[in-house]
Amino acid sequence: MYDGKMEDNMKNRKIHHIWSVGIAASILISSLGIGSGNDQTKVQAQEQPQNTVAVLPESSPTSTTEVSPSTQPNKTSAPKETVQPTAKVKKWKKVSGVKLFRYSTHVVKVTWNKHKKANYYRVYYAKKNGKYHLAGVTKNTHLLVKKLKNHTTYSFYVQACKKKKLSPSDSVPSKKRQMKMKTYKRKIVFAGDSICEGVGYGQAFPQMHSSAKKKTVAYRGLNTVTFHTKRIFNGRTGLQKLVAERPYRVYMMLGMNEIHYRKTSLMIAEYKDMINYIRQVSPNTDIVLCAVSPVTRAERARHTGMKQIPIFNKKLKKLAKKVHANYLDYTDFLKDSGGYLKAQYAARDGYHWKNPAYTQFGKVVGKYDKALDH
Repeated sequence: MYDGKMEDNMKNRKIHHIWSVGIAASILISSLGIGSGNDQTKVQAQEQPQNTVAVLPESSPTSTTEVSPSTQPNKTSAPKETVQPTAKVKKWKKVSGVKLFRYSTHVVKVTWNKHKKANYYRVYYAKKNGKYHLAGVTKNTHLLVKKLKNHTTYSFYVQACKKKKLSPSDSVPSKKRQMKMKTYKRKIVFAGDSICEGVGYGQAFPQMHSSAKKKTVAYRGLNTVTFHTKRIFNGRTGLQKLVAERPYRVYMMLGMNEIHYRKTSLMIAEYKDMINYIRQVSPNTDIVLCAVSPVTRAERARHTGMKQIPIFNKKLKKLAKKVHANYLDYTDFLKDSGGYLKAQYAARDGYHWKNPAYTQFGKVVGKYDKALDH
């Protein structure tokens, strides 16, 4: 029994010894700091390079992944769209030479000078102090504005444009012109010498098919000088008589009685003076300068100075363009293959016309007159 107790005591001592050694070892290990999870984390953190991802404990409610600024990818922002400033379109210069002609009681004809850049023209009109309205668009340098009220004042202006529709480059408005409507019957005057005088006697007027009243201010022997110097119309010159009629349009037919001896430059100068006078006294009168008609071969042989006719006609056409008048060369039907007056149209003297010539002249002028307005 004693031996059994001794044996049990020995076992208990061994267990106590082992337990004591385990506790001592545990205390030693603890004092040396070996195996601590927190310390391992610290060491690992120290060994990690700066550009790493640090993971917070899972228990943290705000657990997120933080990326070091140095590891963030370089964000290259897309280039901003630069809006190019719209180039300011320079407007064309305004249309010049705007004029108004009384066409009838309810119609006004607006004319203007040709614009170098324009393909079209826009014409506007308004009652006095009223709103402007588009009267029409045209390629011509004239337009009839219709359906206007009698005894009413209207204002008009013109714009040059590239297209029919409005465009930024359209010209600035022209100078505005005004006209008061009144009861009016168009009157067309033919002014000149004896050939012009025959227009009123023959069949020219009936062939023109125009509703306008037609009249001649003409007399035999007149030329570019005597038309405005000789007082043969009840104490007035031909030019004074002409402007007193206040015609809508005048066809001037002078030159035949002097072409064979006077310098063409002097004749042109006289024409220019008469045009200036008409525009001062009767500014609403439309002016047409007519070519000098051809003569027969025999007449040209008698008066060699007649060879100046084509030279003068070219200068007259140039003058018309310069002063913004109209020019009419009606002479094609009168000429033979050599450019002389056809026998069928020539009177005995070789330069006056027979009645058939006036009939044909009326047709040509009637067509031309209509084209000027439409």
